[in-house]
Amino acid sequence: MQRFFVTADIIQDDLIELDKEQSHHILKVLRLKPGDYLELFDGTGNEFLCRMHSQKNGLVLAEVQTREFRANEPSARVILAQGIAKGDKMDFIVQKAVEIGVSCIIPFASERTVVTLEQPKAEQKRKRWQSIAREACKQSRRNVIPEIGPIMKLPQLLDTLREKRAVMLYEGENIIGLRDILTKYQDSLTAQSITIIVGPEGGFSHEETQRAQNNNVSIAGLGPRILRTETAGLVAASIILYEGGDLG
Repeated sequence: MQRFFVTADIIQDDLIELDKEQSHHILKVLRLKPGDYLELFDGTGNEFLCRMHSQKNGLVLAEVQTREFRANEPSARVILAQGIAKGDKMDFIVQKAVEIGVSCIIPFASERTVVTLEQPKAEQKRKRWQSIAREACKQSRRNVIPEIGPIMKLPQLLDTLREKRAVMLYEGENIIGLRDILTKYQDSLTAQSITIIVGPEGGFSHEETQRAQNNNVSIAGLGPRILRTETAGLVAASIILYEGGDLG
């Protein structure tokens, strides 16, 4: 059954009016008719089984048959702090991170970030990534849309993590791996969130890893092979979600 996103504020009693873009998809692409069923979600955990009631001026009106709160979220809350990558890599990272179960994505700029995003372009990019996250929720049957945080500088990000669980992935760390870090949290992996910090294409400088350690951020590697920026965070998040009992 096709899924569509609606904001909670447009739900009036048991009738929901879908926006122009989604109405067009329903009417012109899927060719649904009054009486056909569709599934809606509001991004905060609520899911609605609806029957297409009618359409007026190209907008579909759906009648709620049942509603249920079904967050469908991992028990381990993983936050991905991602160094801004070039081209469409960030689109890919956001889409796949949402699919596997990441709870929040924080884009950041660091010493080796190639892409420069100033306001208002930075906010436009954030909105685009938020839209990609919403679409990924449709496909993956998530009912809570992960937030795409505002773009930060790395020092600002590290300051917010001083008292929290966080791991910086660093290709120069050959002794301590992510597995070693997770062993310490094994009995309480779901007790609080854990943030994975992934650098851009050029990785992190030694000075940046030192600053992270000074802010009580753990430094870890992911094994003998160097992974691309668009791969590393997804691999690390998958490992944590597996250990937390959500994947596999």
